[in-house]
Amino acid sequence: MKKLFSIMLIMLVFSAVASAQQVEKLFDKYMEDERFNYVYRKGSAGSVLDRADLENLKTDAFNIRFKSDRNKENEKMLILNSANESFQKSFMAEVDKALESDKFENTSYVRNGKDNRVSEYIRKSSDKMEEVRVIKNGSGNVVLKWELYTIRKK
Repeated sequence: MKKLFSIMLIMLVFSAVASAQQVEKLFDKYMEDERFNYVYRKGSAGSVLDRADLENLKTDAFNIRFKSDRNKENEKMLILNSANESFQKSFMAEVDKALESDKFENTSYVRNGKDNRVSEYIRKSSDKMEEVRVIKNGSGNVVLKWELYTIRKK
């Protein structure tokens, strides 16, 4: 009985760890696929202004955007430009399944027409926050954007 319980516990832990990163696995799976454009940025790479310049700004927009309690660690983007409708549906089903298995919370949904949608999802832990945006239009274009933030302690 102890052996069975131990095996079940190990399987439960393994399945929780294995399924916890489904969204990230999508990027690994499709980053070399020629049907997609793939973008990866680490941290605040590509910023026009450095932190010293930002500290001198005194606008409300600065206070909201740059003095938040989080730092961006990573950003990944997959852009599908495919006329193949069956592949687009298959990819969207994969995205929806990954978001559900990773327990992302849908925080925003906008639909315009039959096949155009923008959805935003968030998953938080004590020290990390992930945001996922899915932008889809009916002409075969899908954008999947994932951002990882560390939450600063106050």
